[in-house]
Amino acid sequence: MRQIIGLLILCFALGSFQSCVSKKKFDELTAAKEATDKALAETQSQLKTLQDQNAELQATLESEKNRLNGEIASIKSDLNATKSQMAQVQEKLNMTEAELKKVKDEINGIFGTYAESGLKIEERDGRLYVMTEAEAQYRTGSASLTRAERDAIAELATTLKNNPKLRILIEGHTDNKQYGAGAGYDNWNLSVDRAMSVARELLKKGASPNQVAVVGRGDTMPAADNATEDGRAKNRRAIVAPDPNLSEILKTGGN
Repeated sequence: MRQIIGLLILCFALGSFQSCVSKKKFDELTAAKEATDKALAETQSQLKTLQDQNAELQATLESEKNRLNGEIASIKSDLNATKSQMAQVQEKLNMTEAELKKVKDEINGIFGTYAESGLKIEERDGRLYVMTEAEAQYRTGSASLTRAERDAIAELATTLKNNPKLRILIEGHTDNKQYGAGAGYDNWNLSVDRAMSVARELLKKGASPNQVAVVGRGDTMPAADNATEDGRAKNRRAIVAPDPNLSEILKTGGN
């Protein structure tokens, strides 16, 4: 009997021991699973965050790409427009050169007869001038012409009469010495009088008034150095320049 009871006690003890070991193991496994589940959840959360950030970056990248493509397209459009404008400007420049050549040829053709009249046409600083054999020059404070100058002007008047469409501009000039200061008469007035002396001689010889225009330049456009007497003498002058009607000569066909 004692043996039976002892065996029963031994079996009970062994059973209790085995039960205790299984529960401990179970708890460990449960804790490990919970830790694994928690780590997995954290990893999934991090993955979701990274996916969201990636999607946001992709959207930003796509937006920036579209913006840059738009700017590139705009730059290309502006560049093409600029090229077109440059081409138009170059075309106009080419037309202008051709038009200026046409004007110059027209003027040279009209004024070519001056060579036989003792007159000549000269280009100075991009402007055309009609010159006598001796350019009209004046004494200090004077607007009087010499006989030789009046004779040359008579030849010019003949040319004007023979070419009714011809227009000329007479420019009067002075040196830098102030003339009549304080008397209400200065170099501007004197330069106009010098141009008028040529104009009156032309009209006297039969030129039409609508062919002649007069301007006084004062001492603003010296032809020589005013520091010397010889230079000042050259600056006391009246010159004749072509004054063509460009609207009739130029026919561009443009706006």
